[in-house]
Amino acid sequence: MELAKDSIVKICIILFVGGFHSQKSFCQNDSVRVERIKDRYDDKVILEITNDLWLDLPENVEMRIPSLGFKGYFYTDYTFGRNSNASLAWGFGVSADNYHSNAEFRQEEFEDGSTGDQILTPFEDDYEYRLNKHTATYLEIPVELRFIGKGRNAFRLAVGFRVGYLIADKQKIIDTKGKRKIFNYDSLTDFRYGLNARIGIGRIALTGFYSLVPFIEEGQGTQVIPISVGMAYVPFR
Repeated sequence: MELAKDSIVKICIILFVGGFHSQKSFCQNDSVRVERIKDRYDDKVILEITNDLWLDLPENVEMRIPSLGFKGYFYTDYTFGRNSNASLAWGFGVSADNYHSNAEFRQEEFEDGSTGDQILTPFEDDYEYRLNKHTATYLEIPVELRFIGKGRNAFRLAVGFRVGYLIADKQKIIDTKGKRKIFNYDSLTDFRYGLNARIGIGRIALTGFYSLVPFIEEGQGTQVIPISVGMAYVPFR
């Protein structure tokens, strides 16, 4: 009996030591990693390429398509509950809107030297030009309500509001006489605000923005309304 007990003890020791070394070898195996799996991926950085247009155009004024603009935003996302798909997000970013058209803003001038409204005036029919682009750059604060499904390639929907401040504007014209730039037009709306929306799956989405204020201050010139429609991309999560 004592011999049998000694054999059992030796077998237990061998199994214990062998199991310990096996576990140690398993833990040291570089090919085995433990990763935290997320079920909801926030849109923290969003890049947009949009077609920028003006609505309520005067007679004979036409927009040229495409008028590509570029936008980028950083967001912080707060969910409504630990496992909620709904959230409130806010952030900041830059919007560079480019408007291609067959017109330019011309400020009224009077005989006494005073100036009046900025009138969006189409070019003459015989005027030859290769490029006519008006660029407006804004610092913006977006706030939006989101629905983001579970999984990496989930359905995503966002609706919200953007407030922006105009930091630069210029018009660039290339014609038969060369290239010229006009900076800092009078009477442009410094603060703008409007509605934005985004819908998509995974990293790609359709995006849109509608300004609730005109491009030129009310009562100071032609009241065109800026809009943007395009694609949004999420590079990081």
